[in-house]
Amino acid sequence: MNERLKFVIAGIFVGFAELLPGISGSTVAIFFGIYEKLIKILSELKFSNLHFNPTKLNNIFSLDLVLPFIASMIISVLVFSNLILFLHSEFTVIFNIILGVIMFIGGCLLAYKQISRWSLNIFVYFLLGFVIGIIISFFPSNLINLSFFNLIIIGFVAFSFFLIPGVSGSAILLIFGFYKAVIEAITNLNFLILMPFAMGALLSLLTMPKLISYLLDSYQDSIIVFFSGLIICSGIILII
Repeated sequence: MNERLKFVIAGIFVGFAELLPGISGSTVAIFFGIYEKLIKILSELKFSNLHFNPTKLNNIFSLDLVLPFIASMIISVLVFSNLILFLHSEFTVIFNIILGVIMFIGGCLLAYKQISRWSLNIFVYFLLGFVIGIIISFFPSNLINLSFFNLIIIGFVAFSFFLIPGVSGSAILLIFGFYKAVIEAITNLNFLILMPFAMGALLSLLTMPKLISYLLDSYQDSIIVFFSGLIICSGIILII
């Protein structure tokens, strides 16, 4: 498959996946074989690499691949957000159960495929993720209002999880009670919500890729199994 076409198709599926809590866009990127390249490109985001020369920019950031990827991802989000909002509003219980099952199965598969050898240390990270999942899931989300500052924080956290394989940014929005508000904002182009949310996402984009790349390179099994525990726990709580 042509590499540019692969990035376009991957962008469509990544955008759709990010609308569904429990399905990580980064995991989809891994399936398409573009994740490591994307993280490497994003890690180059610094002022010294910004040029007015299109050729230099393309050499550093592979714009011929990244721009079609971003465009197809945005189009996918805009096209499918109405459908996801309808399903979430009209069939809330069934929708949450299905998402819970997807999260549970996805968390199990993630741990099974990524962890080559289990040990006490690995199990502790899994248990830690599971316990934090319980704490987060029972967090009183009604205490968090849609203030400008809170939307920046949620945007930062959600986009950070978008960059991490195995964890959906939408799952974080669902856990903290922001999911419906953000999906509605996308559907209705409500920039009062989208602007601060995008500011937080941009802040994450500029700061997190280097850290994520380092953690995955240095502690991949521990990080993956931690998030597996978090996903599995959150899925169980959605189901029950």
